[in-house]
Amino acid sequence: MDIRTTFMPSLTTGGMAEKLKALKAEKLSAQKQAMDDVRDVPRKVRDDTRARAKEKLMQLFERMKIIKKLGENDPKMMAKLLAQAMKELKAIVKEYVRAGGNSSDVSGYAAAQVTASTPVPDETKDVEAEASDAVSEVETTSEDVPTEAVEGDTAVEATAETSETAEKPQTPLEAKTAAEAYVKTERDRAQGELMEVGEFMRLVRGFMKATKELLETAKIKLTFQKVGKDTVEDFRSSYEDMKDIEEEFEDLSKGLDDERAVFGPKSVLYA
Repeated sequence: MDIRTTFMPSLTTGGMAEKLKALKAEKLSAQKQAMDDVRDVPRKVRDDTRARAKEKLMQLFERMKIIKKLGENDPKMMAKLLAQAMKELKAIVKEYVRAGGNSSDVSGYAAAQVTASTPVPDETKDVEAEASDAVSEVETTSEDVPTEAVEGDTAVEATAETSETAEKPQTPLEAKTAAEAYVKTERDRAQGELMEVGEFMRLVRGFMKATKELLETAKIKLTFQKVGKDTVEDFRSSYEDMKDIEEEFEDLSKGLDDERAVFGPKSVLYA
């Protein structure tokens, strides 16, 4: 019995090529998803940490209302409570900053922008010509090669064809379309992240501004009172913590300068 005659008819070159192509595409998709999941882990950890820090900040704002009531007639108590609040605020800011910077790939984004903005030549005629030549070549080959030889090499040819097809580079149009989609996605995400950080910084500075105003009021009330070392230390500690927070923000801001410059006007809203 001729084994090739029995089994090979179902393994046509086209059928084998399409099956192998589908299997390889499925494998590549699974690999890409796995890589995306791994890459998203640090981003999720950072986002969760930032969210917790912001939640603590909002709780501190609520406590500020209580501090104002408790210290309204007792400036020493006011100074003490504000000093405690500022230490907590400083810890919150450190937690937020230590969570890590944004996940933007500035160099990759810039490269994609170049591709997205590059005009695509009209390749319709070239593609039609290549297709016509390919058809002619296949017809000529099928006429010259014996049927038995073709059947014997079917699997090898299918594998070679699939490999060649799978490794075929993107056309300029495909590359441009992919780059445009990437640029839009990255720009929207980066701008969102930068504005989120900007909002956090504005909230923190708003809290510090309110604290300074209360400290100044407490100072005035203490003008004709005897002030102990603990109260003096409370004032000093609060102002020192404010200074440290501004230094944290300065470092954070410098680390994101490139992103603000690259990702567009909305990013300038960053505080």
